[in-house]
Amino acid sequence: MASKAEARGELLAALRLSRGLTQVELATAVGISQATLSKVESGEARLDLETWRNVAKELLVPLSAFRAVQSSTAPARIFHRKQRTTPKSAVNKVAAELSLVRLRVRDLMGDQTTTLRRHDREGGFNTPQEIARDVRDELGLGRGPLDDLVAILEDAGVLVLRWPLGNIQVDAIASWQDDNVPVILIGEHVPADRQRFTMAHELGHAVMHDDEAEREQEAEADAFAAEFLAPGSEIAKEWPADGSLDSLLLLKKRWGISLSALIRRGKDTGRLTEQEYRHWSIQLSTTGMHRREPDPTERENPTALTTAIRKSLDEGASLEELASSAHMYPREFQLTFLEETS
Repeated sequence: MASKAEARGELLAALRLSRGLTQVELATAVGISQATLSKVESGEARLDLETWRNVAKELLVPLSAFRAVQSSTAPARIFHRKQRTTPKSAVNKVAAELSLVRLRVRDLMGDQTTTLRRHDREGGFNTPQEIARDVRDELGLGRGPLDDLVAILEDAGVLVLRWPLGNIQVDAIASWQDDNVPVILIGEHVPADRQRFTMAHELGHAVMHDDEAEREQEAEADAFAAEFLAPGSEIAKEWPADGSLDSLLLLKKRWGISLSALIRRGKDTGRLTEQEYRHWSIQLSTTGMHRREPDPTERENPTALTTAIRKSLDEGASLEELASSAHMYPREFQLTFLEETS
């Protein structure tokens, strides 16, 4: 367990990164050296009260955040579904935001539990597809289409939030710390059809992997997501005989995946030849359907955390009390956790 100084330093570092500030920028703003700030963030140095006030002001949080923090804000088991051009600084920023969400929800709501378990892939004895089927079985989902993936994950104890990730070119980021529940942040910019696959991809990382994903782990998470959302055995049975666009759109709607993902499932299950798959890929690209899905699916929105917070408010807690528990000012707390999504 982190000491008080270490917990305070980790919170300081996470807040600084989440605001997009370097150590030099924050240190200059509050009138200390970068070396001193570095030591404070590692729990090796202290600041006087006036300097802490200046730090809190620069980071837009109440001073009480640094007095009250007890839990570690260090990132652990972080995965992210990023675009190829995503800079490391952008990943660090959103990873810090995720760590803060994890801390704030734990301090706000107490310890949570999940029915998910991790699947050891050491030695390669289980394929991602086998693990996807195991997770379906563990959650009692059978082999049919999944109605609302967000609700399924929330029922399993996963914290899901839509998050402004578009500017930093990250589709999603997830974390599963050993003593907590999985957390998934989904980019607000991600289209509804791709959102489901992205969430399933992050779920795959959470149950299969321990460290930041490399190319091999990304491919495994994709394979998990495809099988979890649309089991190959079922897609093979339901693949339309005529192979027309209208028929495929009906199948896409039934399974709640993008047309591109469905075409890939056709290839994976042997219902499309390599030549047919290339033909469809070219058609989707030249017609723009790979960017703007025909007959788009309805977006699924997280509700569990907002519902729990509103229940606390209904039972007499004040917005100021809840915001203080989350180490935030009331306005930011409201915008972060209570603003309606669409």
